[in-house]
Amino acid sequence: MTTNGKHMPILRVGMAGLGTAVPNALPELHAHPGIQITAAADPRHEALDKFSSEFGGETYRTVDSMCESPNVDAVYILTPNQLHAEHAIIAANHRKQVFCDKPMALSLEECDRMIEAAERNGVRLINGHSQAMDAPIRAMAHIVNSGELGAPLMVNTWFYSDWLYRPRGEIELDISMGEGLVRRQGPVQVEIARMLGGGLVRSVKAVTTIADRNRPVEGSYTAYLEFENRASATLAYNAYGYFDTTELHWGIGLQGNPQDPTTNAKTRQRIKEFKSRDEEIAYKNSTRYGGERSGPGLQVGAGPDKRHAFFGITVVSCEKGDIRQSPTGLYLYDENGRHEIDVPAGEHFTNRYTATEIELMYDAWANDRPLAAHDGRWGKATTEVVLGIVDSSVQRKELMMQHQVEYPKDVWSGLEMIRR
Repeated sequence: MTTNGKHMPILRVGMAGLGTAVPNALPELHAHPGIQITAAADPRHEALDKFSSEFGGETYRTVDSMCESPNVDAVYILTPNQLHAEHAIIAANHRKQVFCDKPMALSLEECDRMIEAAERNGVRLINGHSQAMDAPIRAMAHIVNSGELGAPLMVNTWFYSDWLYRPRGEIELDISMGEGLVRRQGPVQVEIARMLGGGLVRSVKAVTTIADRNRPVEGSYTAYLEFENRASATLAYNAYGYFDTTELHWGIGLQGNPQDPTTNAKTRQRIKEFKSRDEEIAYKNSTRYGGERSGPGLQVGAGPDKRHAFFGITVVSCEKGDIRQSPTGLYLYDENGRHEIDVPAGEHFTNRYTATEIELMYDAWANDRPLAAHDGRWGKATTEVVLGIVDSSVQRKELMMQHQVEYPKDVWSGLEMIRR
C-alpha cells in the first residue's frame, strides 16, 4: 500500500476473541492504512459468521489454530483475563506480534513468561487498550516529562461511574477468575498516574470495598502511590452508580460523547429488572459481537459532538503549574493564569487511545525497532501496582514495589498532538 507517496507494509492482524471488547479495537484497526484484519478466533459460530461477513477473513475455533496461519503477522488478544498470558505466549511462540488487552496478566509470574516468550521469539508485546493513551493524557505526560513546569509533585485521578451495575457475563463477577473492578479498570488509572509521575512507583497503600453482596467484586478502591522522585498520586474509583464524574467534565463521557445525566440511575434500575443472574448472563451474551443485541460492526468517524474520552478527571501538579483536561484538550494553570491547549483528536476516530496503541506497534514493526512505550515490561510494572492495590487492601499495609520502569520522557515528542 502507498500513502502520501510512501510505501506502507501491511501488518496482518488476527483477533483472539470476539466478545464485547471488540468494538474498542476493530474500528481503529480497520481504519489504519497499514493494517489488514485477516483472521479471528472464537468458540461461537455466530461471532465468526459476523466476522466473516464483515471482513471475509479466516475464522478459527481456537487461538492456537489461528496462530498457525501464515496470513497473520500479529494477534490482538481480547479473550477473558485468565487466558491473556496463555494466548500471548501461544502467539509469541508462533512469532506473531502481540497486542494484549488489559489487564496484561493475573500475576507477575505470568507477565514474566509473556515477556520471555516475546523476547525469545523476537516479537513485540504491547499492553492496552487503555484510556491512558488518549490524546489529552499523552499531551499532559509530554508536558510534565519535558520539565517545562518543573518536577511533578502530585497526580490526582478520580472516576465515579455505573461500572458495577452494567450487565455482566458468567465469570465477570468472580474475583477468583481474575475479574473485578481493580483488575479490569485499575490498569487505566495506574497507567495515567505512572505516565505523569515518571513511572517509578515506590509504594502502594490502598483500600477496596465490596458493598453489594449480590455483586461480589470490588465496587470501589482508593489508592495512594508514592514515586521514587517523591511525587505522589491518589487514585479513586467508585463504581456504585450514584455520583457520576461526568458532572465535573462538561457531561462528556467515557467514549467522548455527551452522556445523559440519568445514565447511572437507569443502569442500576435495569439490573433490578433481571429476574435472575442467569437472565442477566443471557442478556450479556446477546450483546457480544455476533449476538442478537450486538450493535453494528464498524463505525469509524466522529460525530459533530464527539470529544476526547474522559476516564474521569485527572489533575497533575508540578513545581510551576497545574494541568487538567478541558473539553477540547487541556487547561494549564501557571503564574499568568489559565491557558487552554488544543489537543487534536484526529480526523476520524472512535477510541483514540486504541489508535495510539495500534500506531505504536505498527511504527515499531514497520521500522524494525523496539516499541517506543507501553511494552511488556511497562505492562508488568502496571500489573505490579494493580496487584498491590488488591493486596494492600487485604493486608492493610503499605506495600513496596520491586519491578517498576521509568517512563520514556520524549516518547510523544515526534507526534503532532499539541497546538499552543
